[in-house]
Amino acid sequence: MQERTPRLIVQGGAEKGKEIPLTQELLSIGRSDDNDIVIGDRLASRRHAQLEREKGQWVISDLGSRNGTFVNGQRISDGYVLRDGDEVQIGLEFKALYFDPEATGALVSEALVRGRGLWVDRETREVWVQGRKLTPAVSKAQFRLLALLQEKPGRVYSRDEIVEVVWPGNAVNGVSDETIDALVGRLRRRIAAADPDHRYIVTVRGHGFKFVQPWHE
Repeated sequence: MQERTPRLIVQGGAEKGKEIPLTQELLSIGRSDDNDIVIGDRLASRRHAQLEREKGQWVISDLGSRNGTFVNGQRISDGYVLRDGDEVQIGLEFKALYFDPEATGALVSEALVRGRGLWVDRETREVWVQGRKLTPAVSKAQFRLLALLQEKPGRVYSRDEIVEVVWPGNAVNGVSDETIDALVGRLRRRIAAADPDHRYIVTVRGHGFKFVQPWHE
């Protein structure tokens, strides 16, 4: 049943990867041993924060702690409704991602928190493969292509759709099939250097290209 249960997944420290299923209606968080989620950090208050299920959503609230509760790097003052992929931080050491298996795009978050598959961060222009960031960063054209394909895994994007996104403004002049194929080839080689066992970008002859995560095969 845990696969369908919202949970926090610890992102660092000795408990990295630990999953905390949210199965109760109310969970307390803090340094004291009688909390539901115990944080052994001197910057955490004894009763620091709480998680409460309200109308099918999980809300995190700070309980007047001295050093605050943070979501996605921002200190919260009132109750905050967690969304799939949000990062919760308390103190220096406790960081956890909220994972909601019912959310749209939840598999993207799962790829990140589990170190599986390929994940694209559109805000930072980072690409992560099997838990490792591609360094140096991919080119702007490669990132645009990958972000387009990865947005809807399994959907076949035509060459015209790719041209409109990757080379905006050039559709009138035309972009050759060879140029598209060369871009796809370079991107495939970059990804294969990090994960040689899976082909993420698949050619659908006569139609275009699609993106496939390992667990969708």
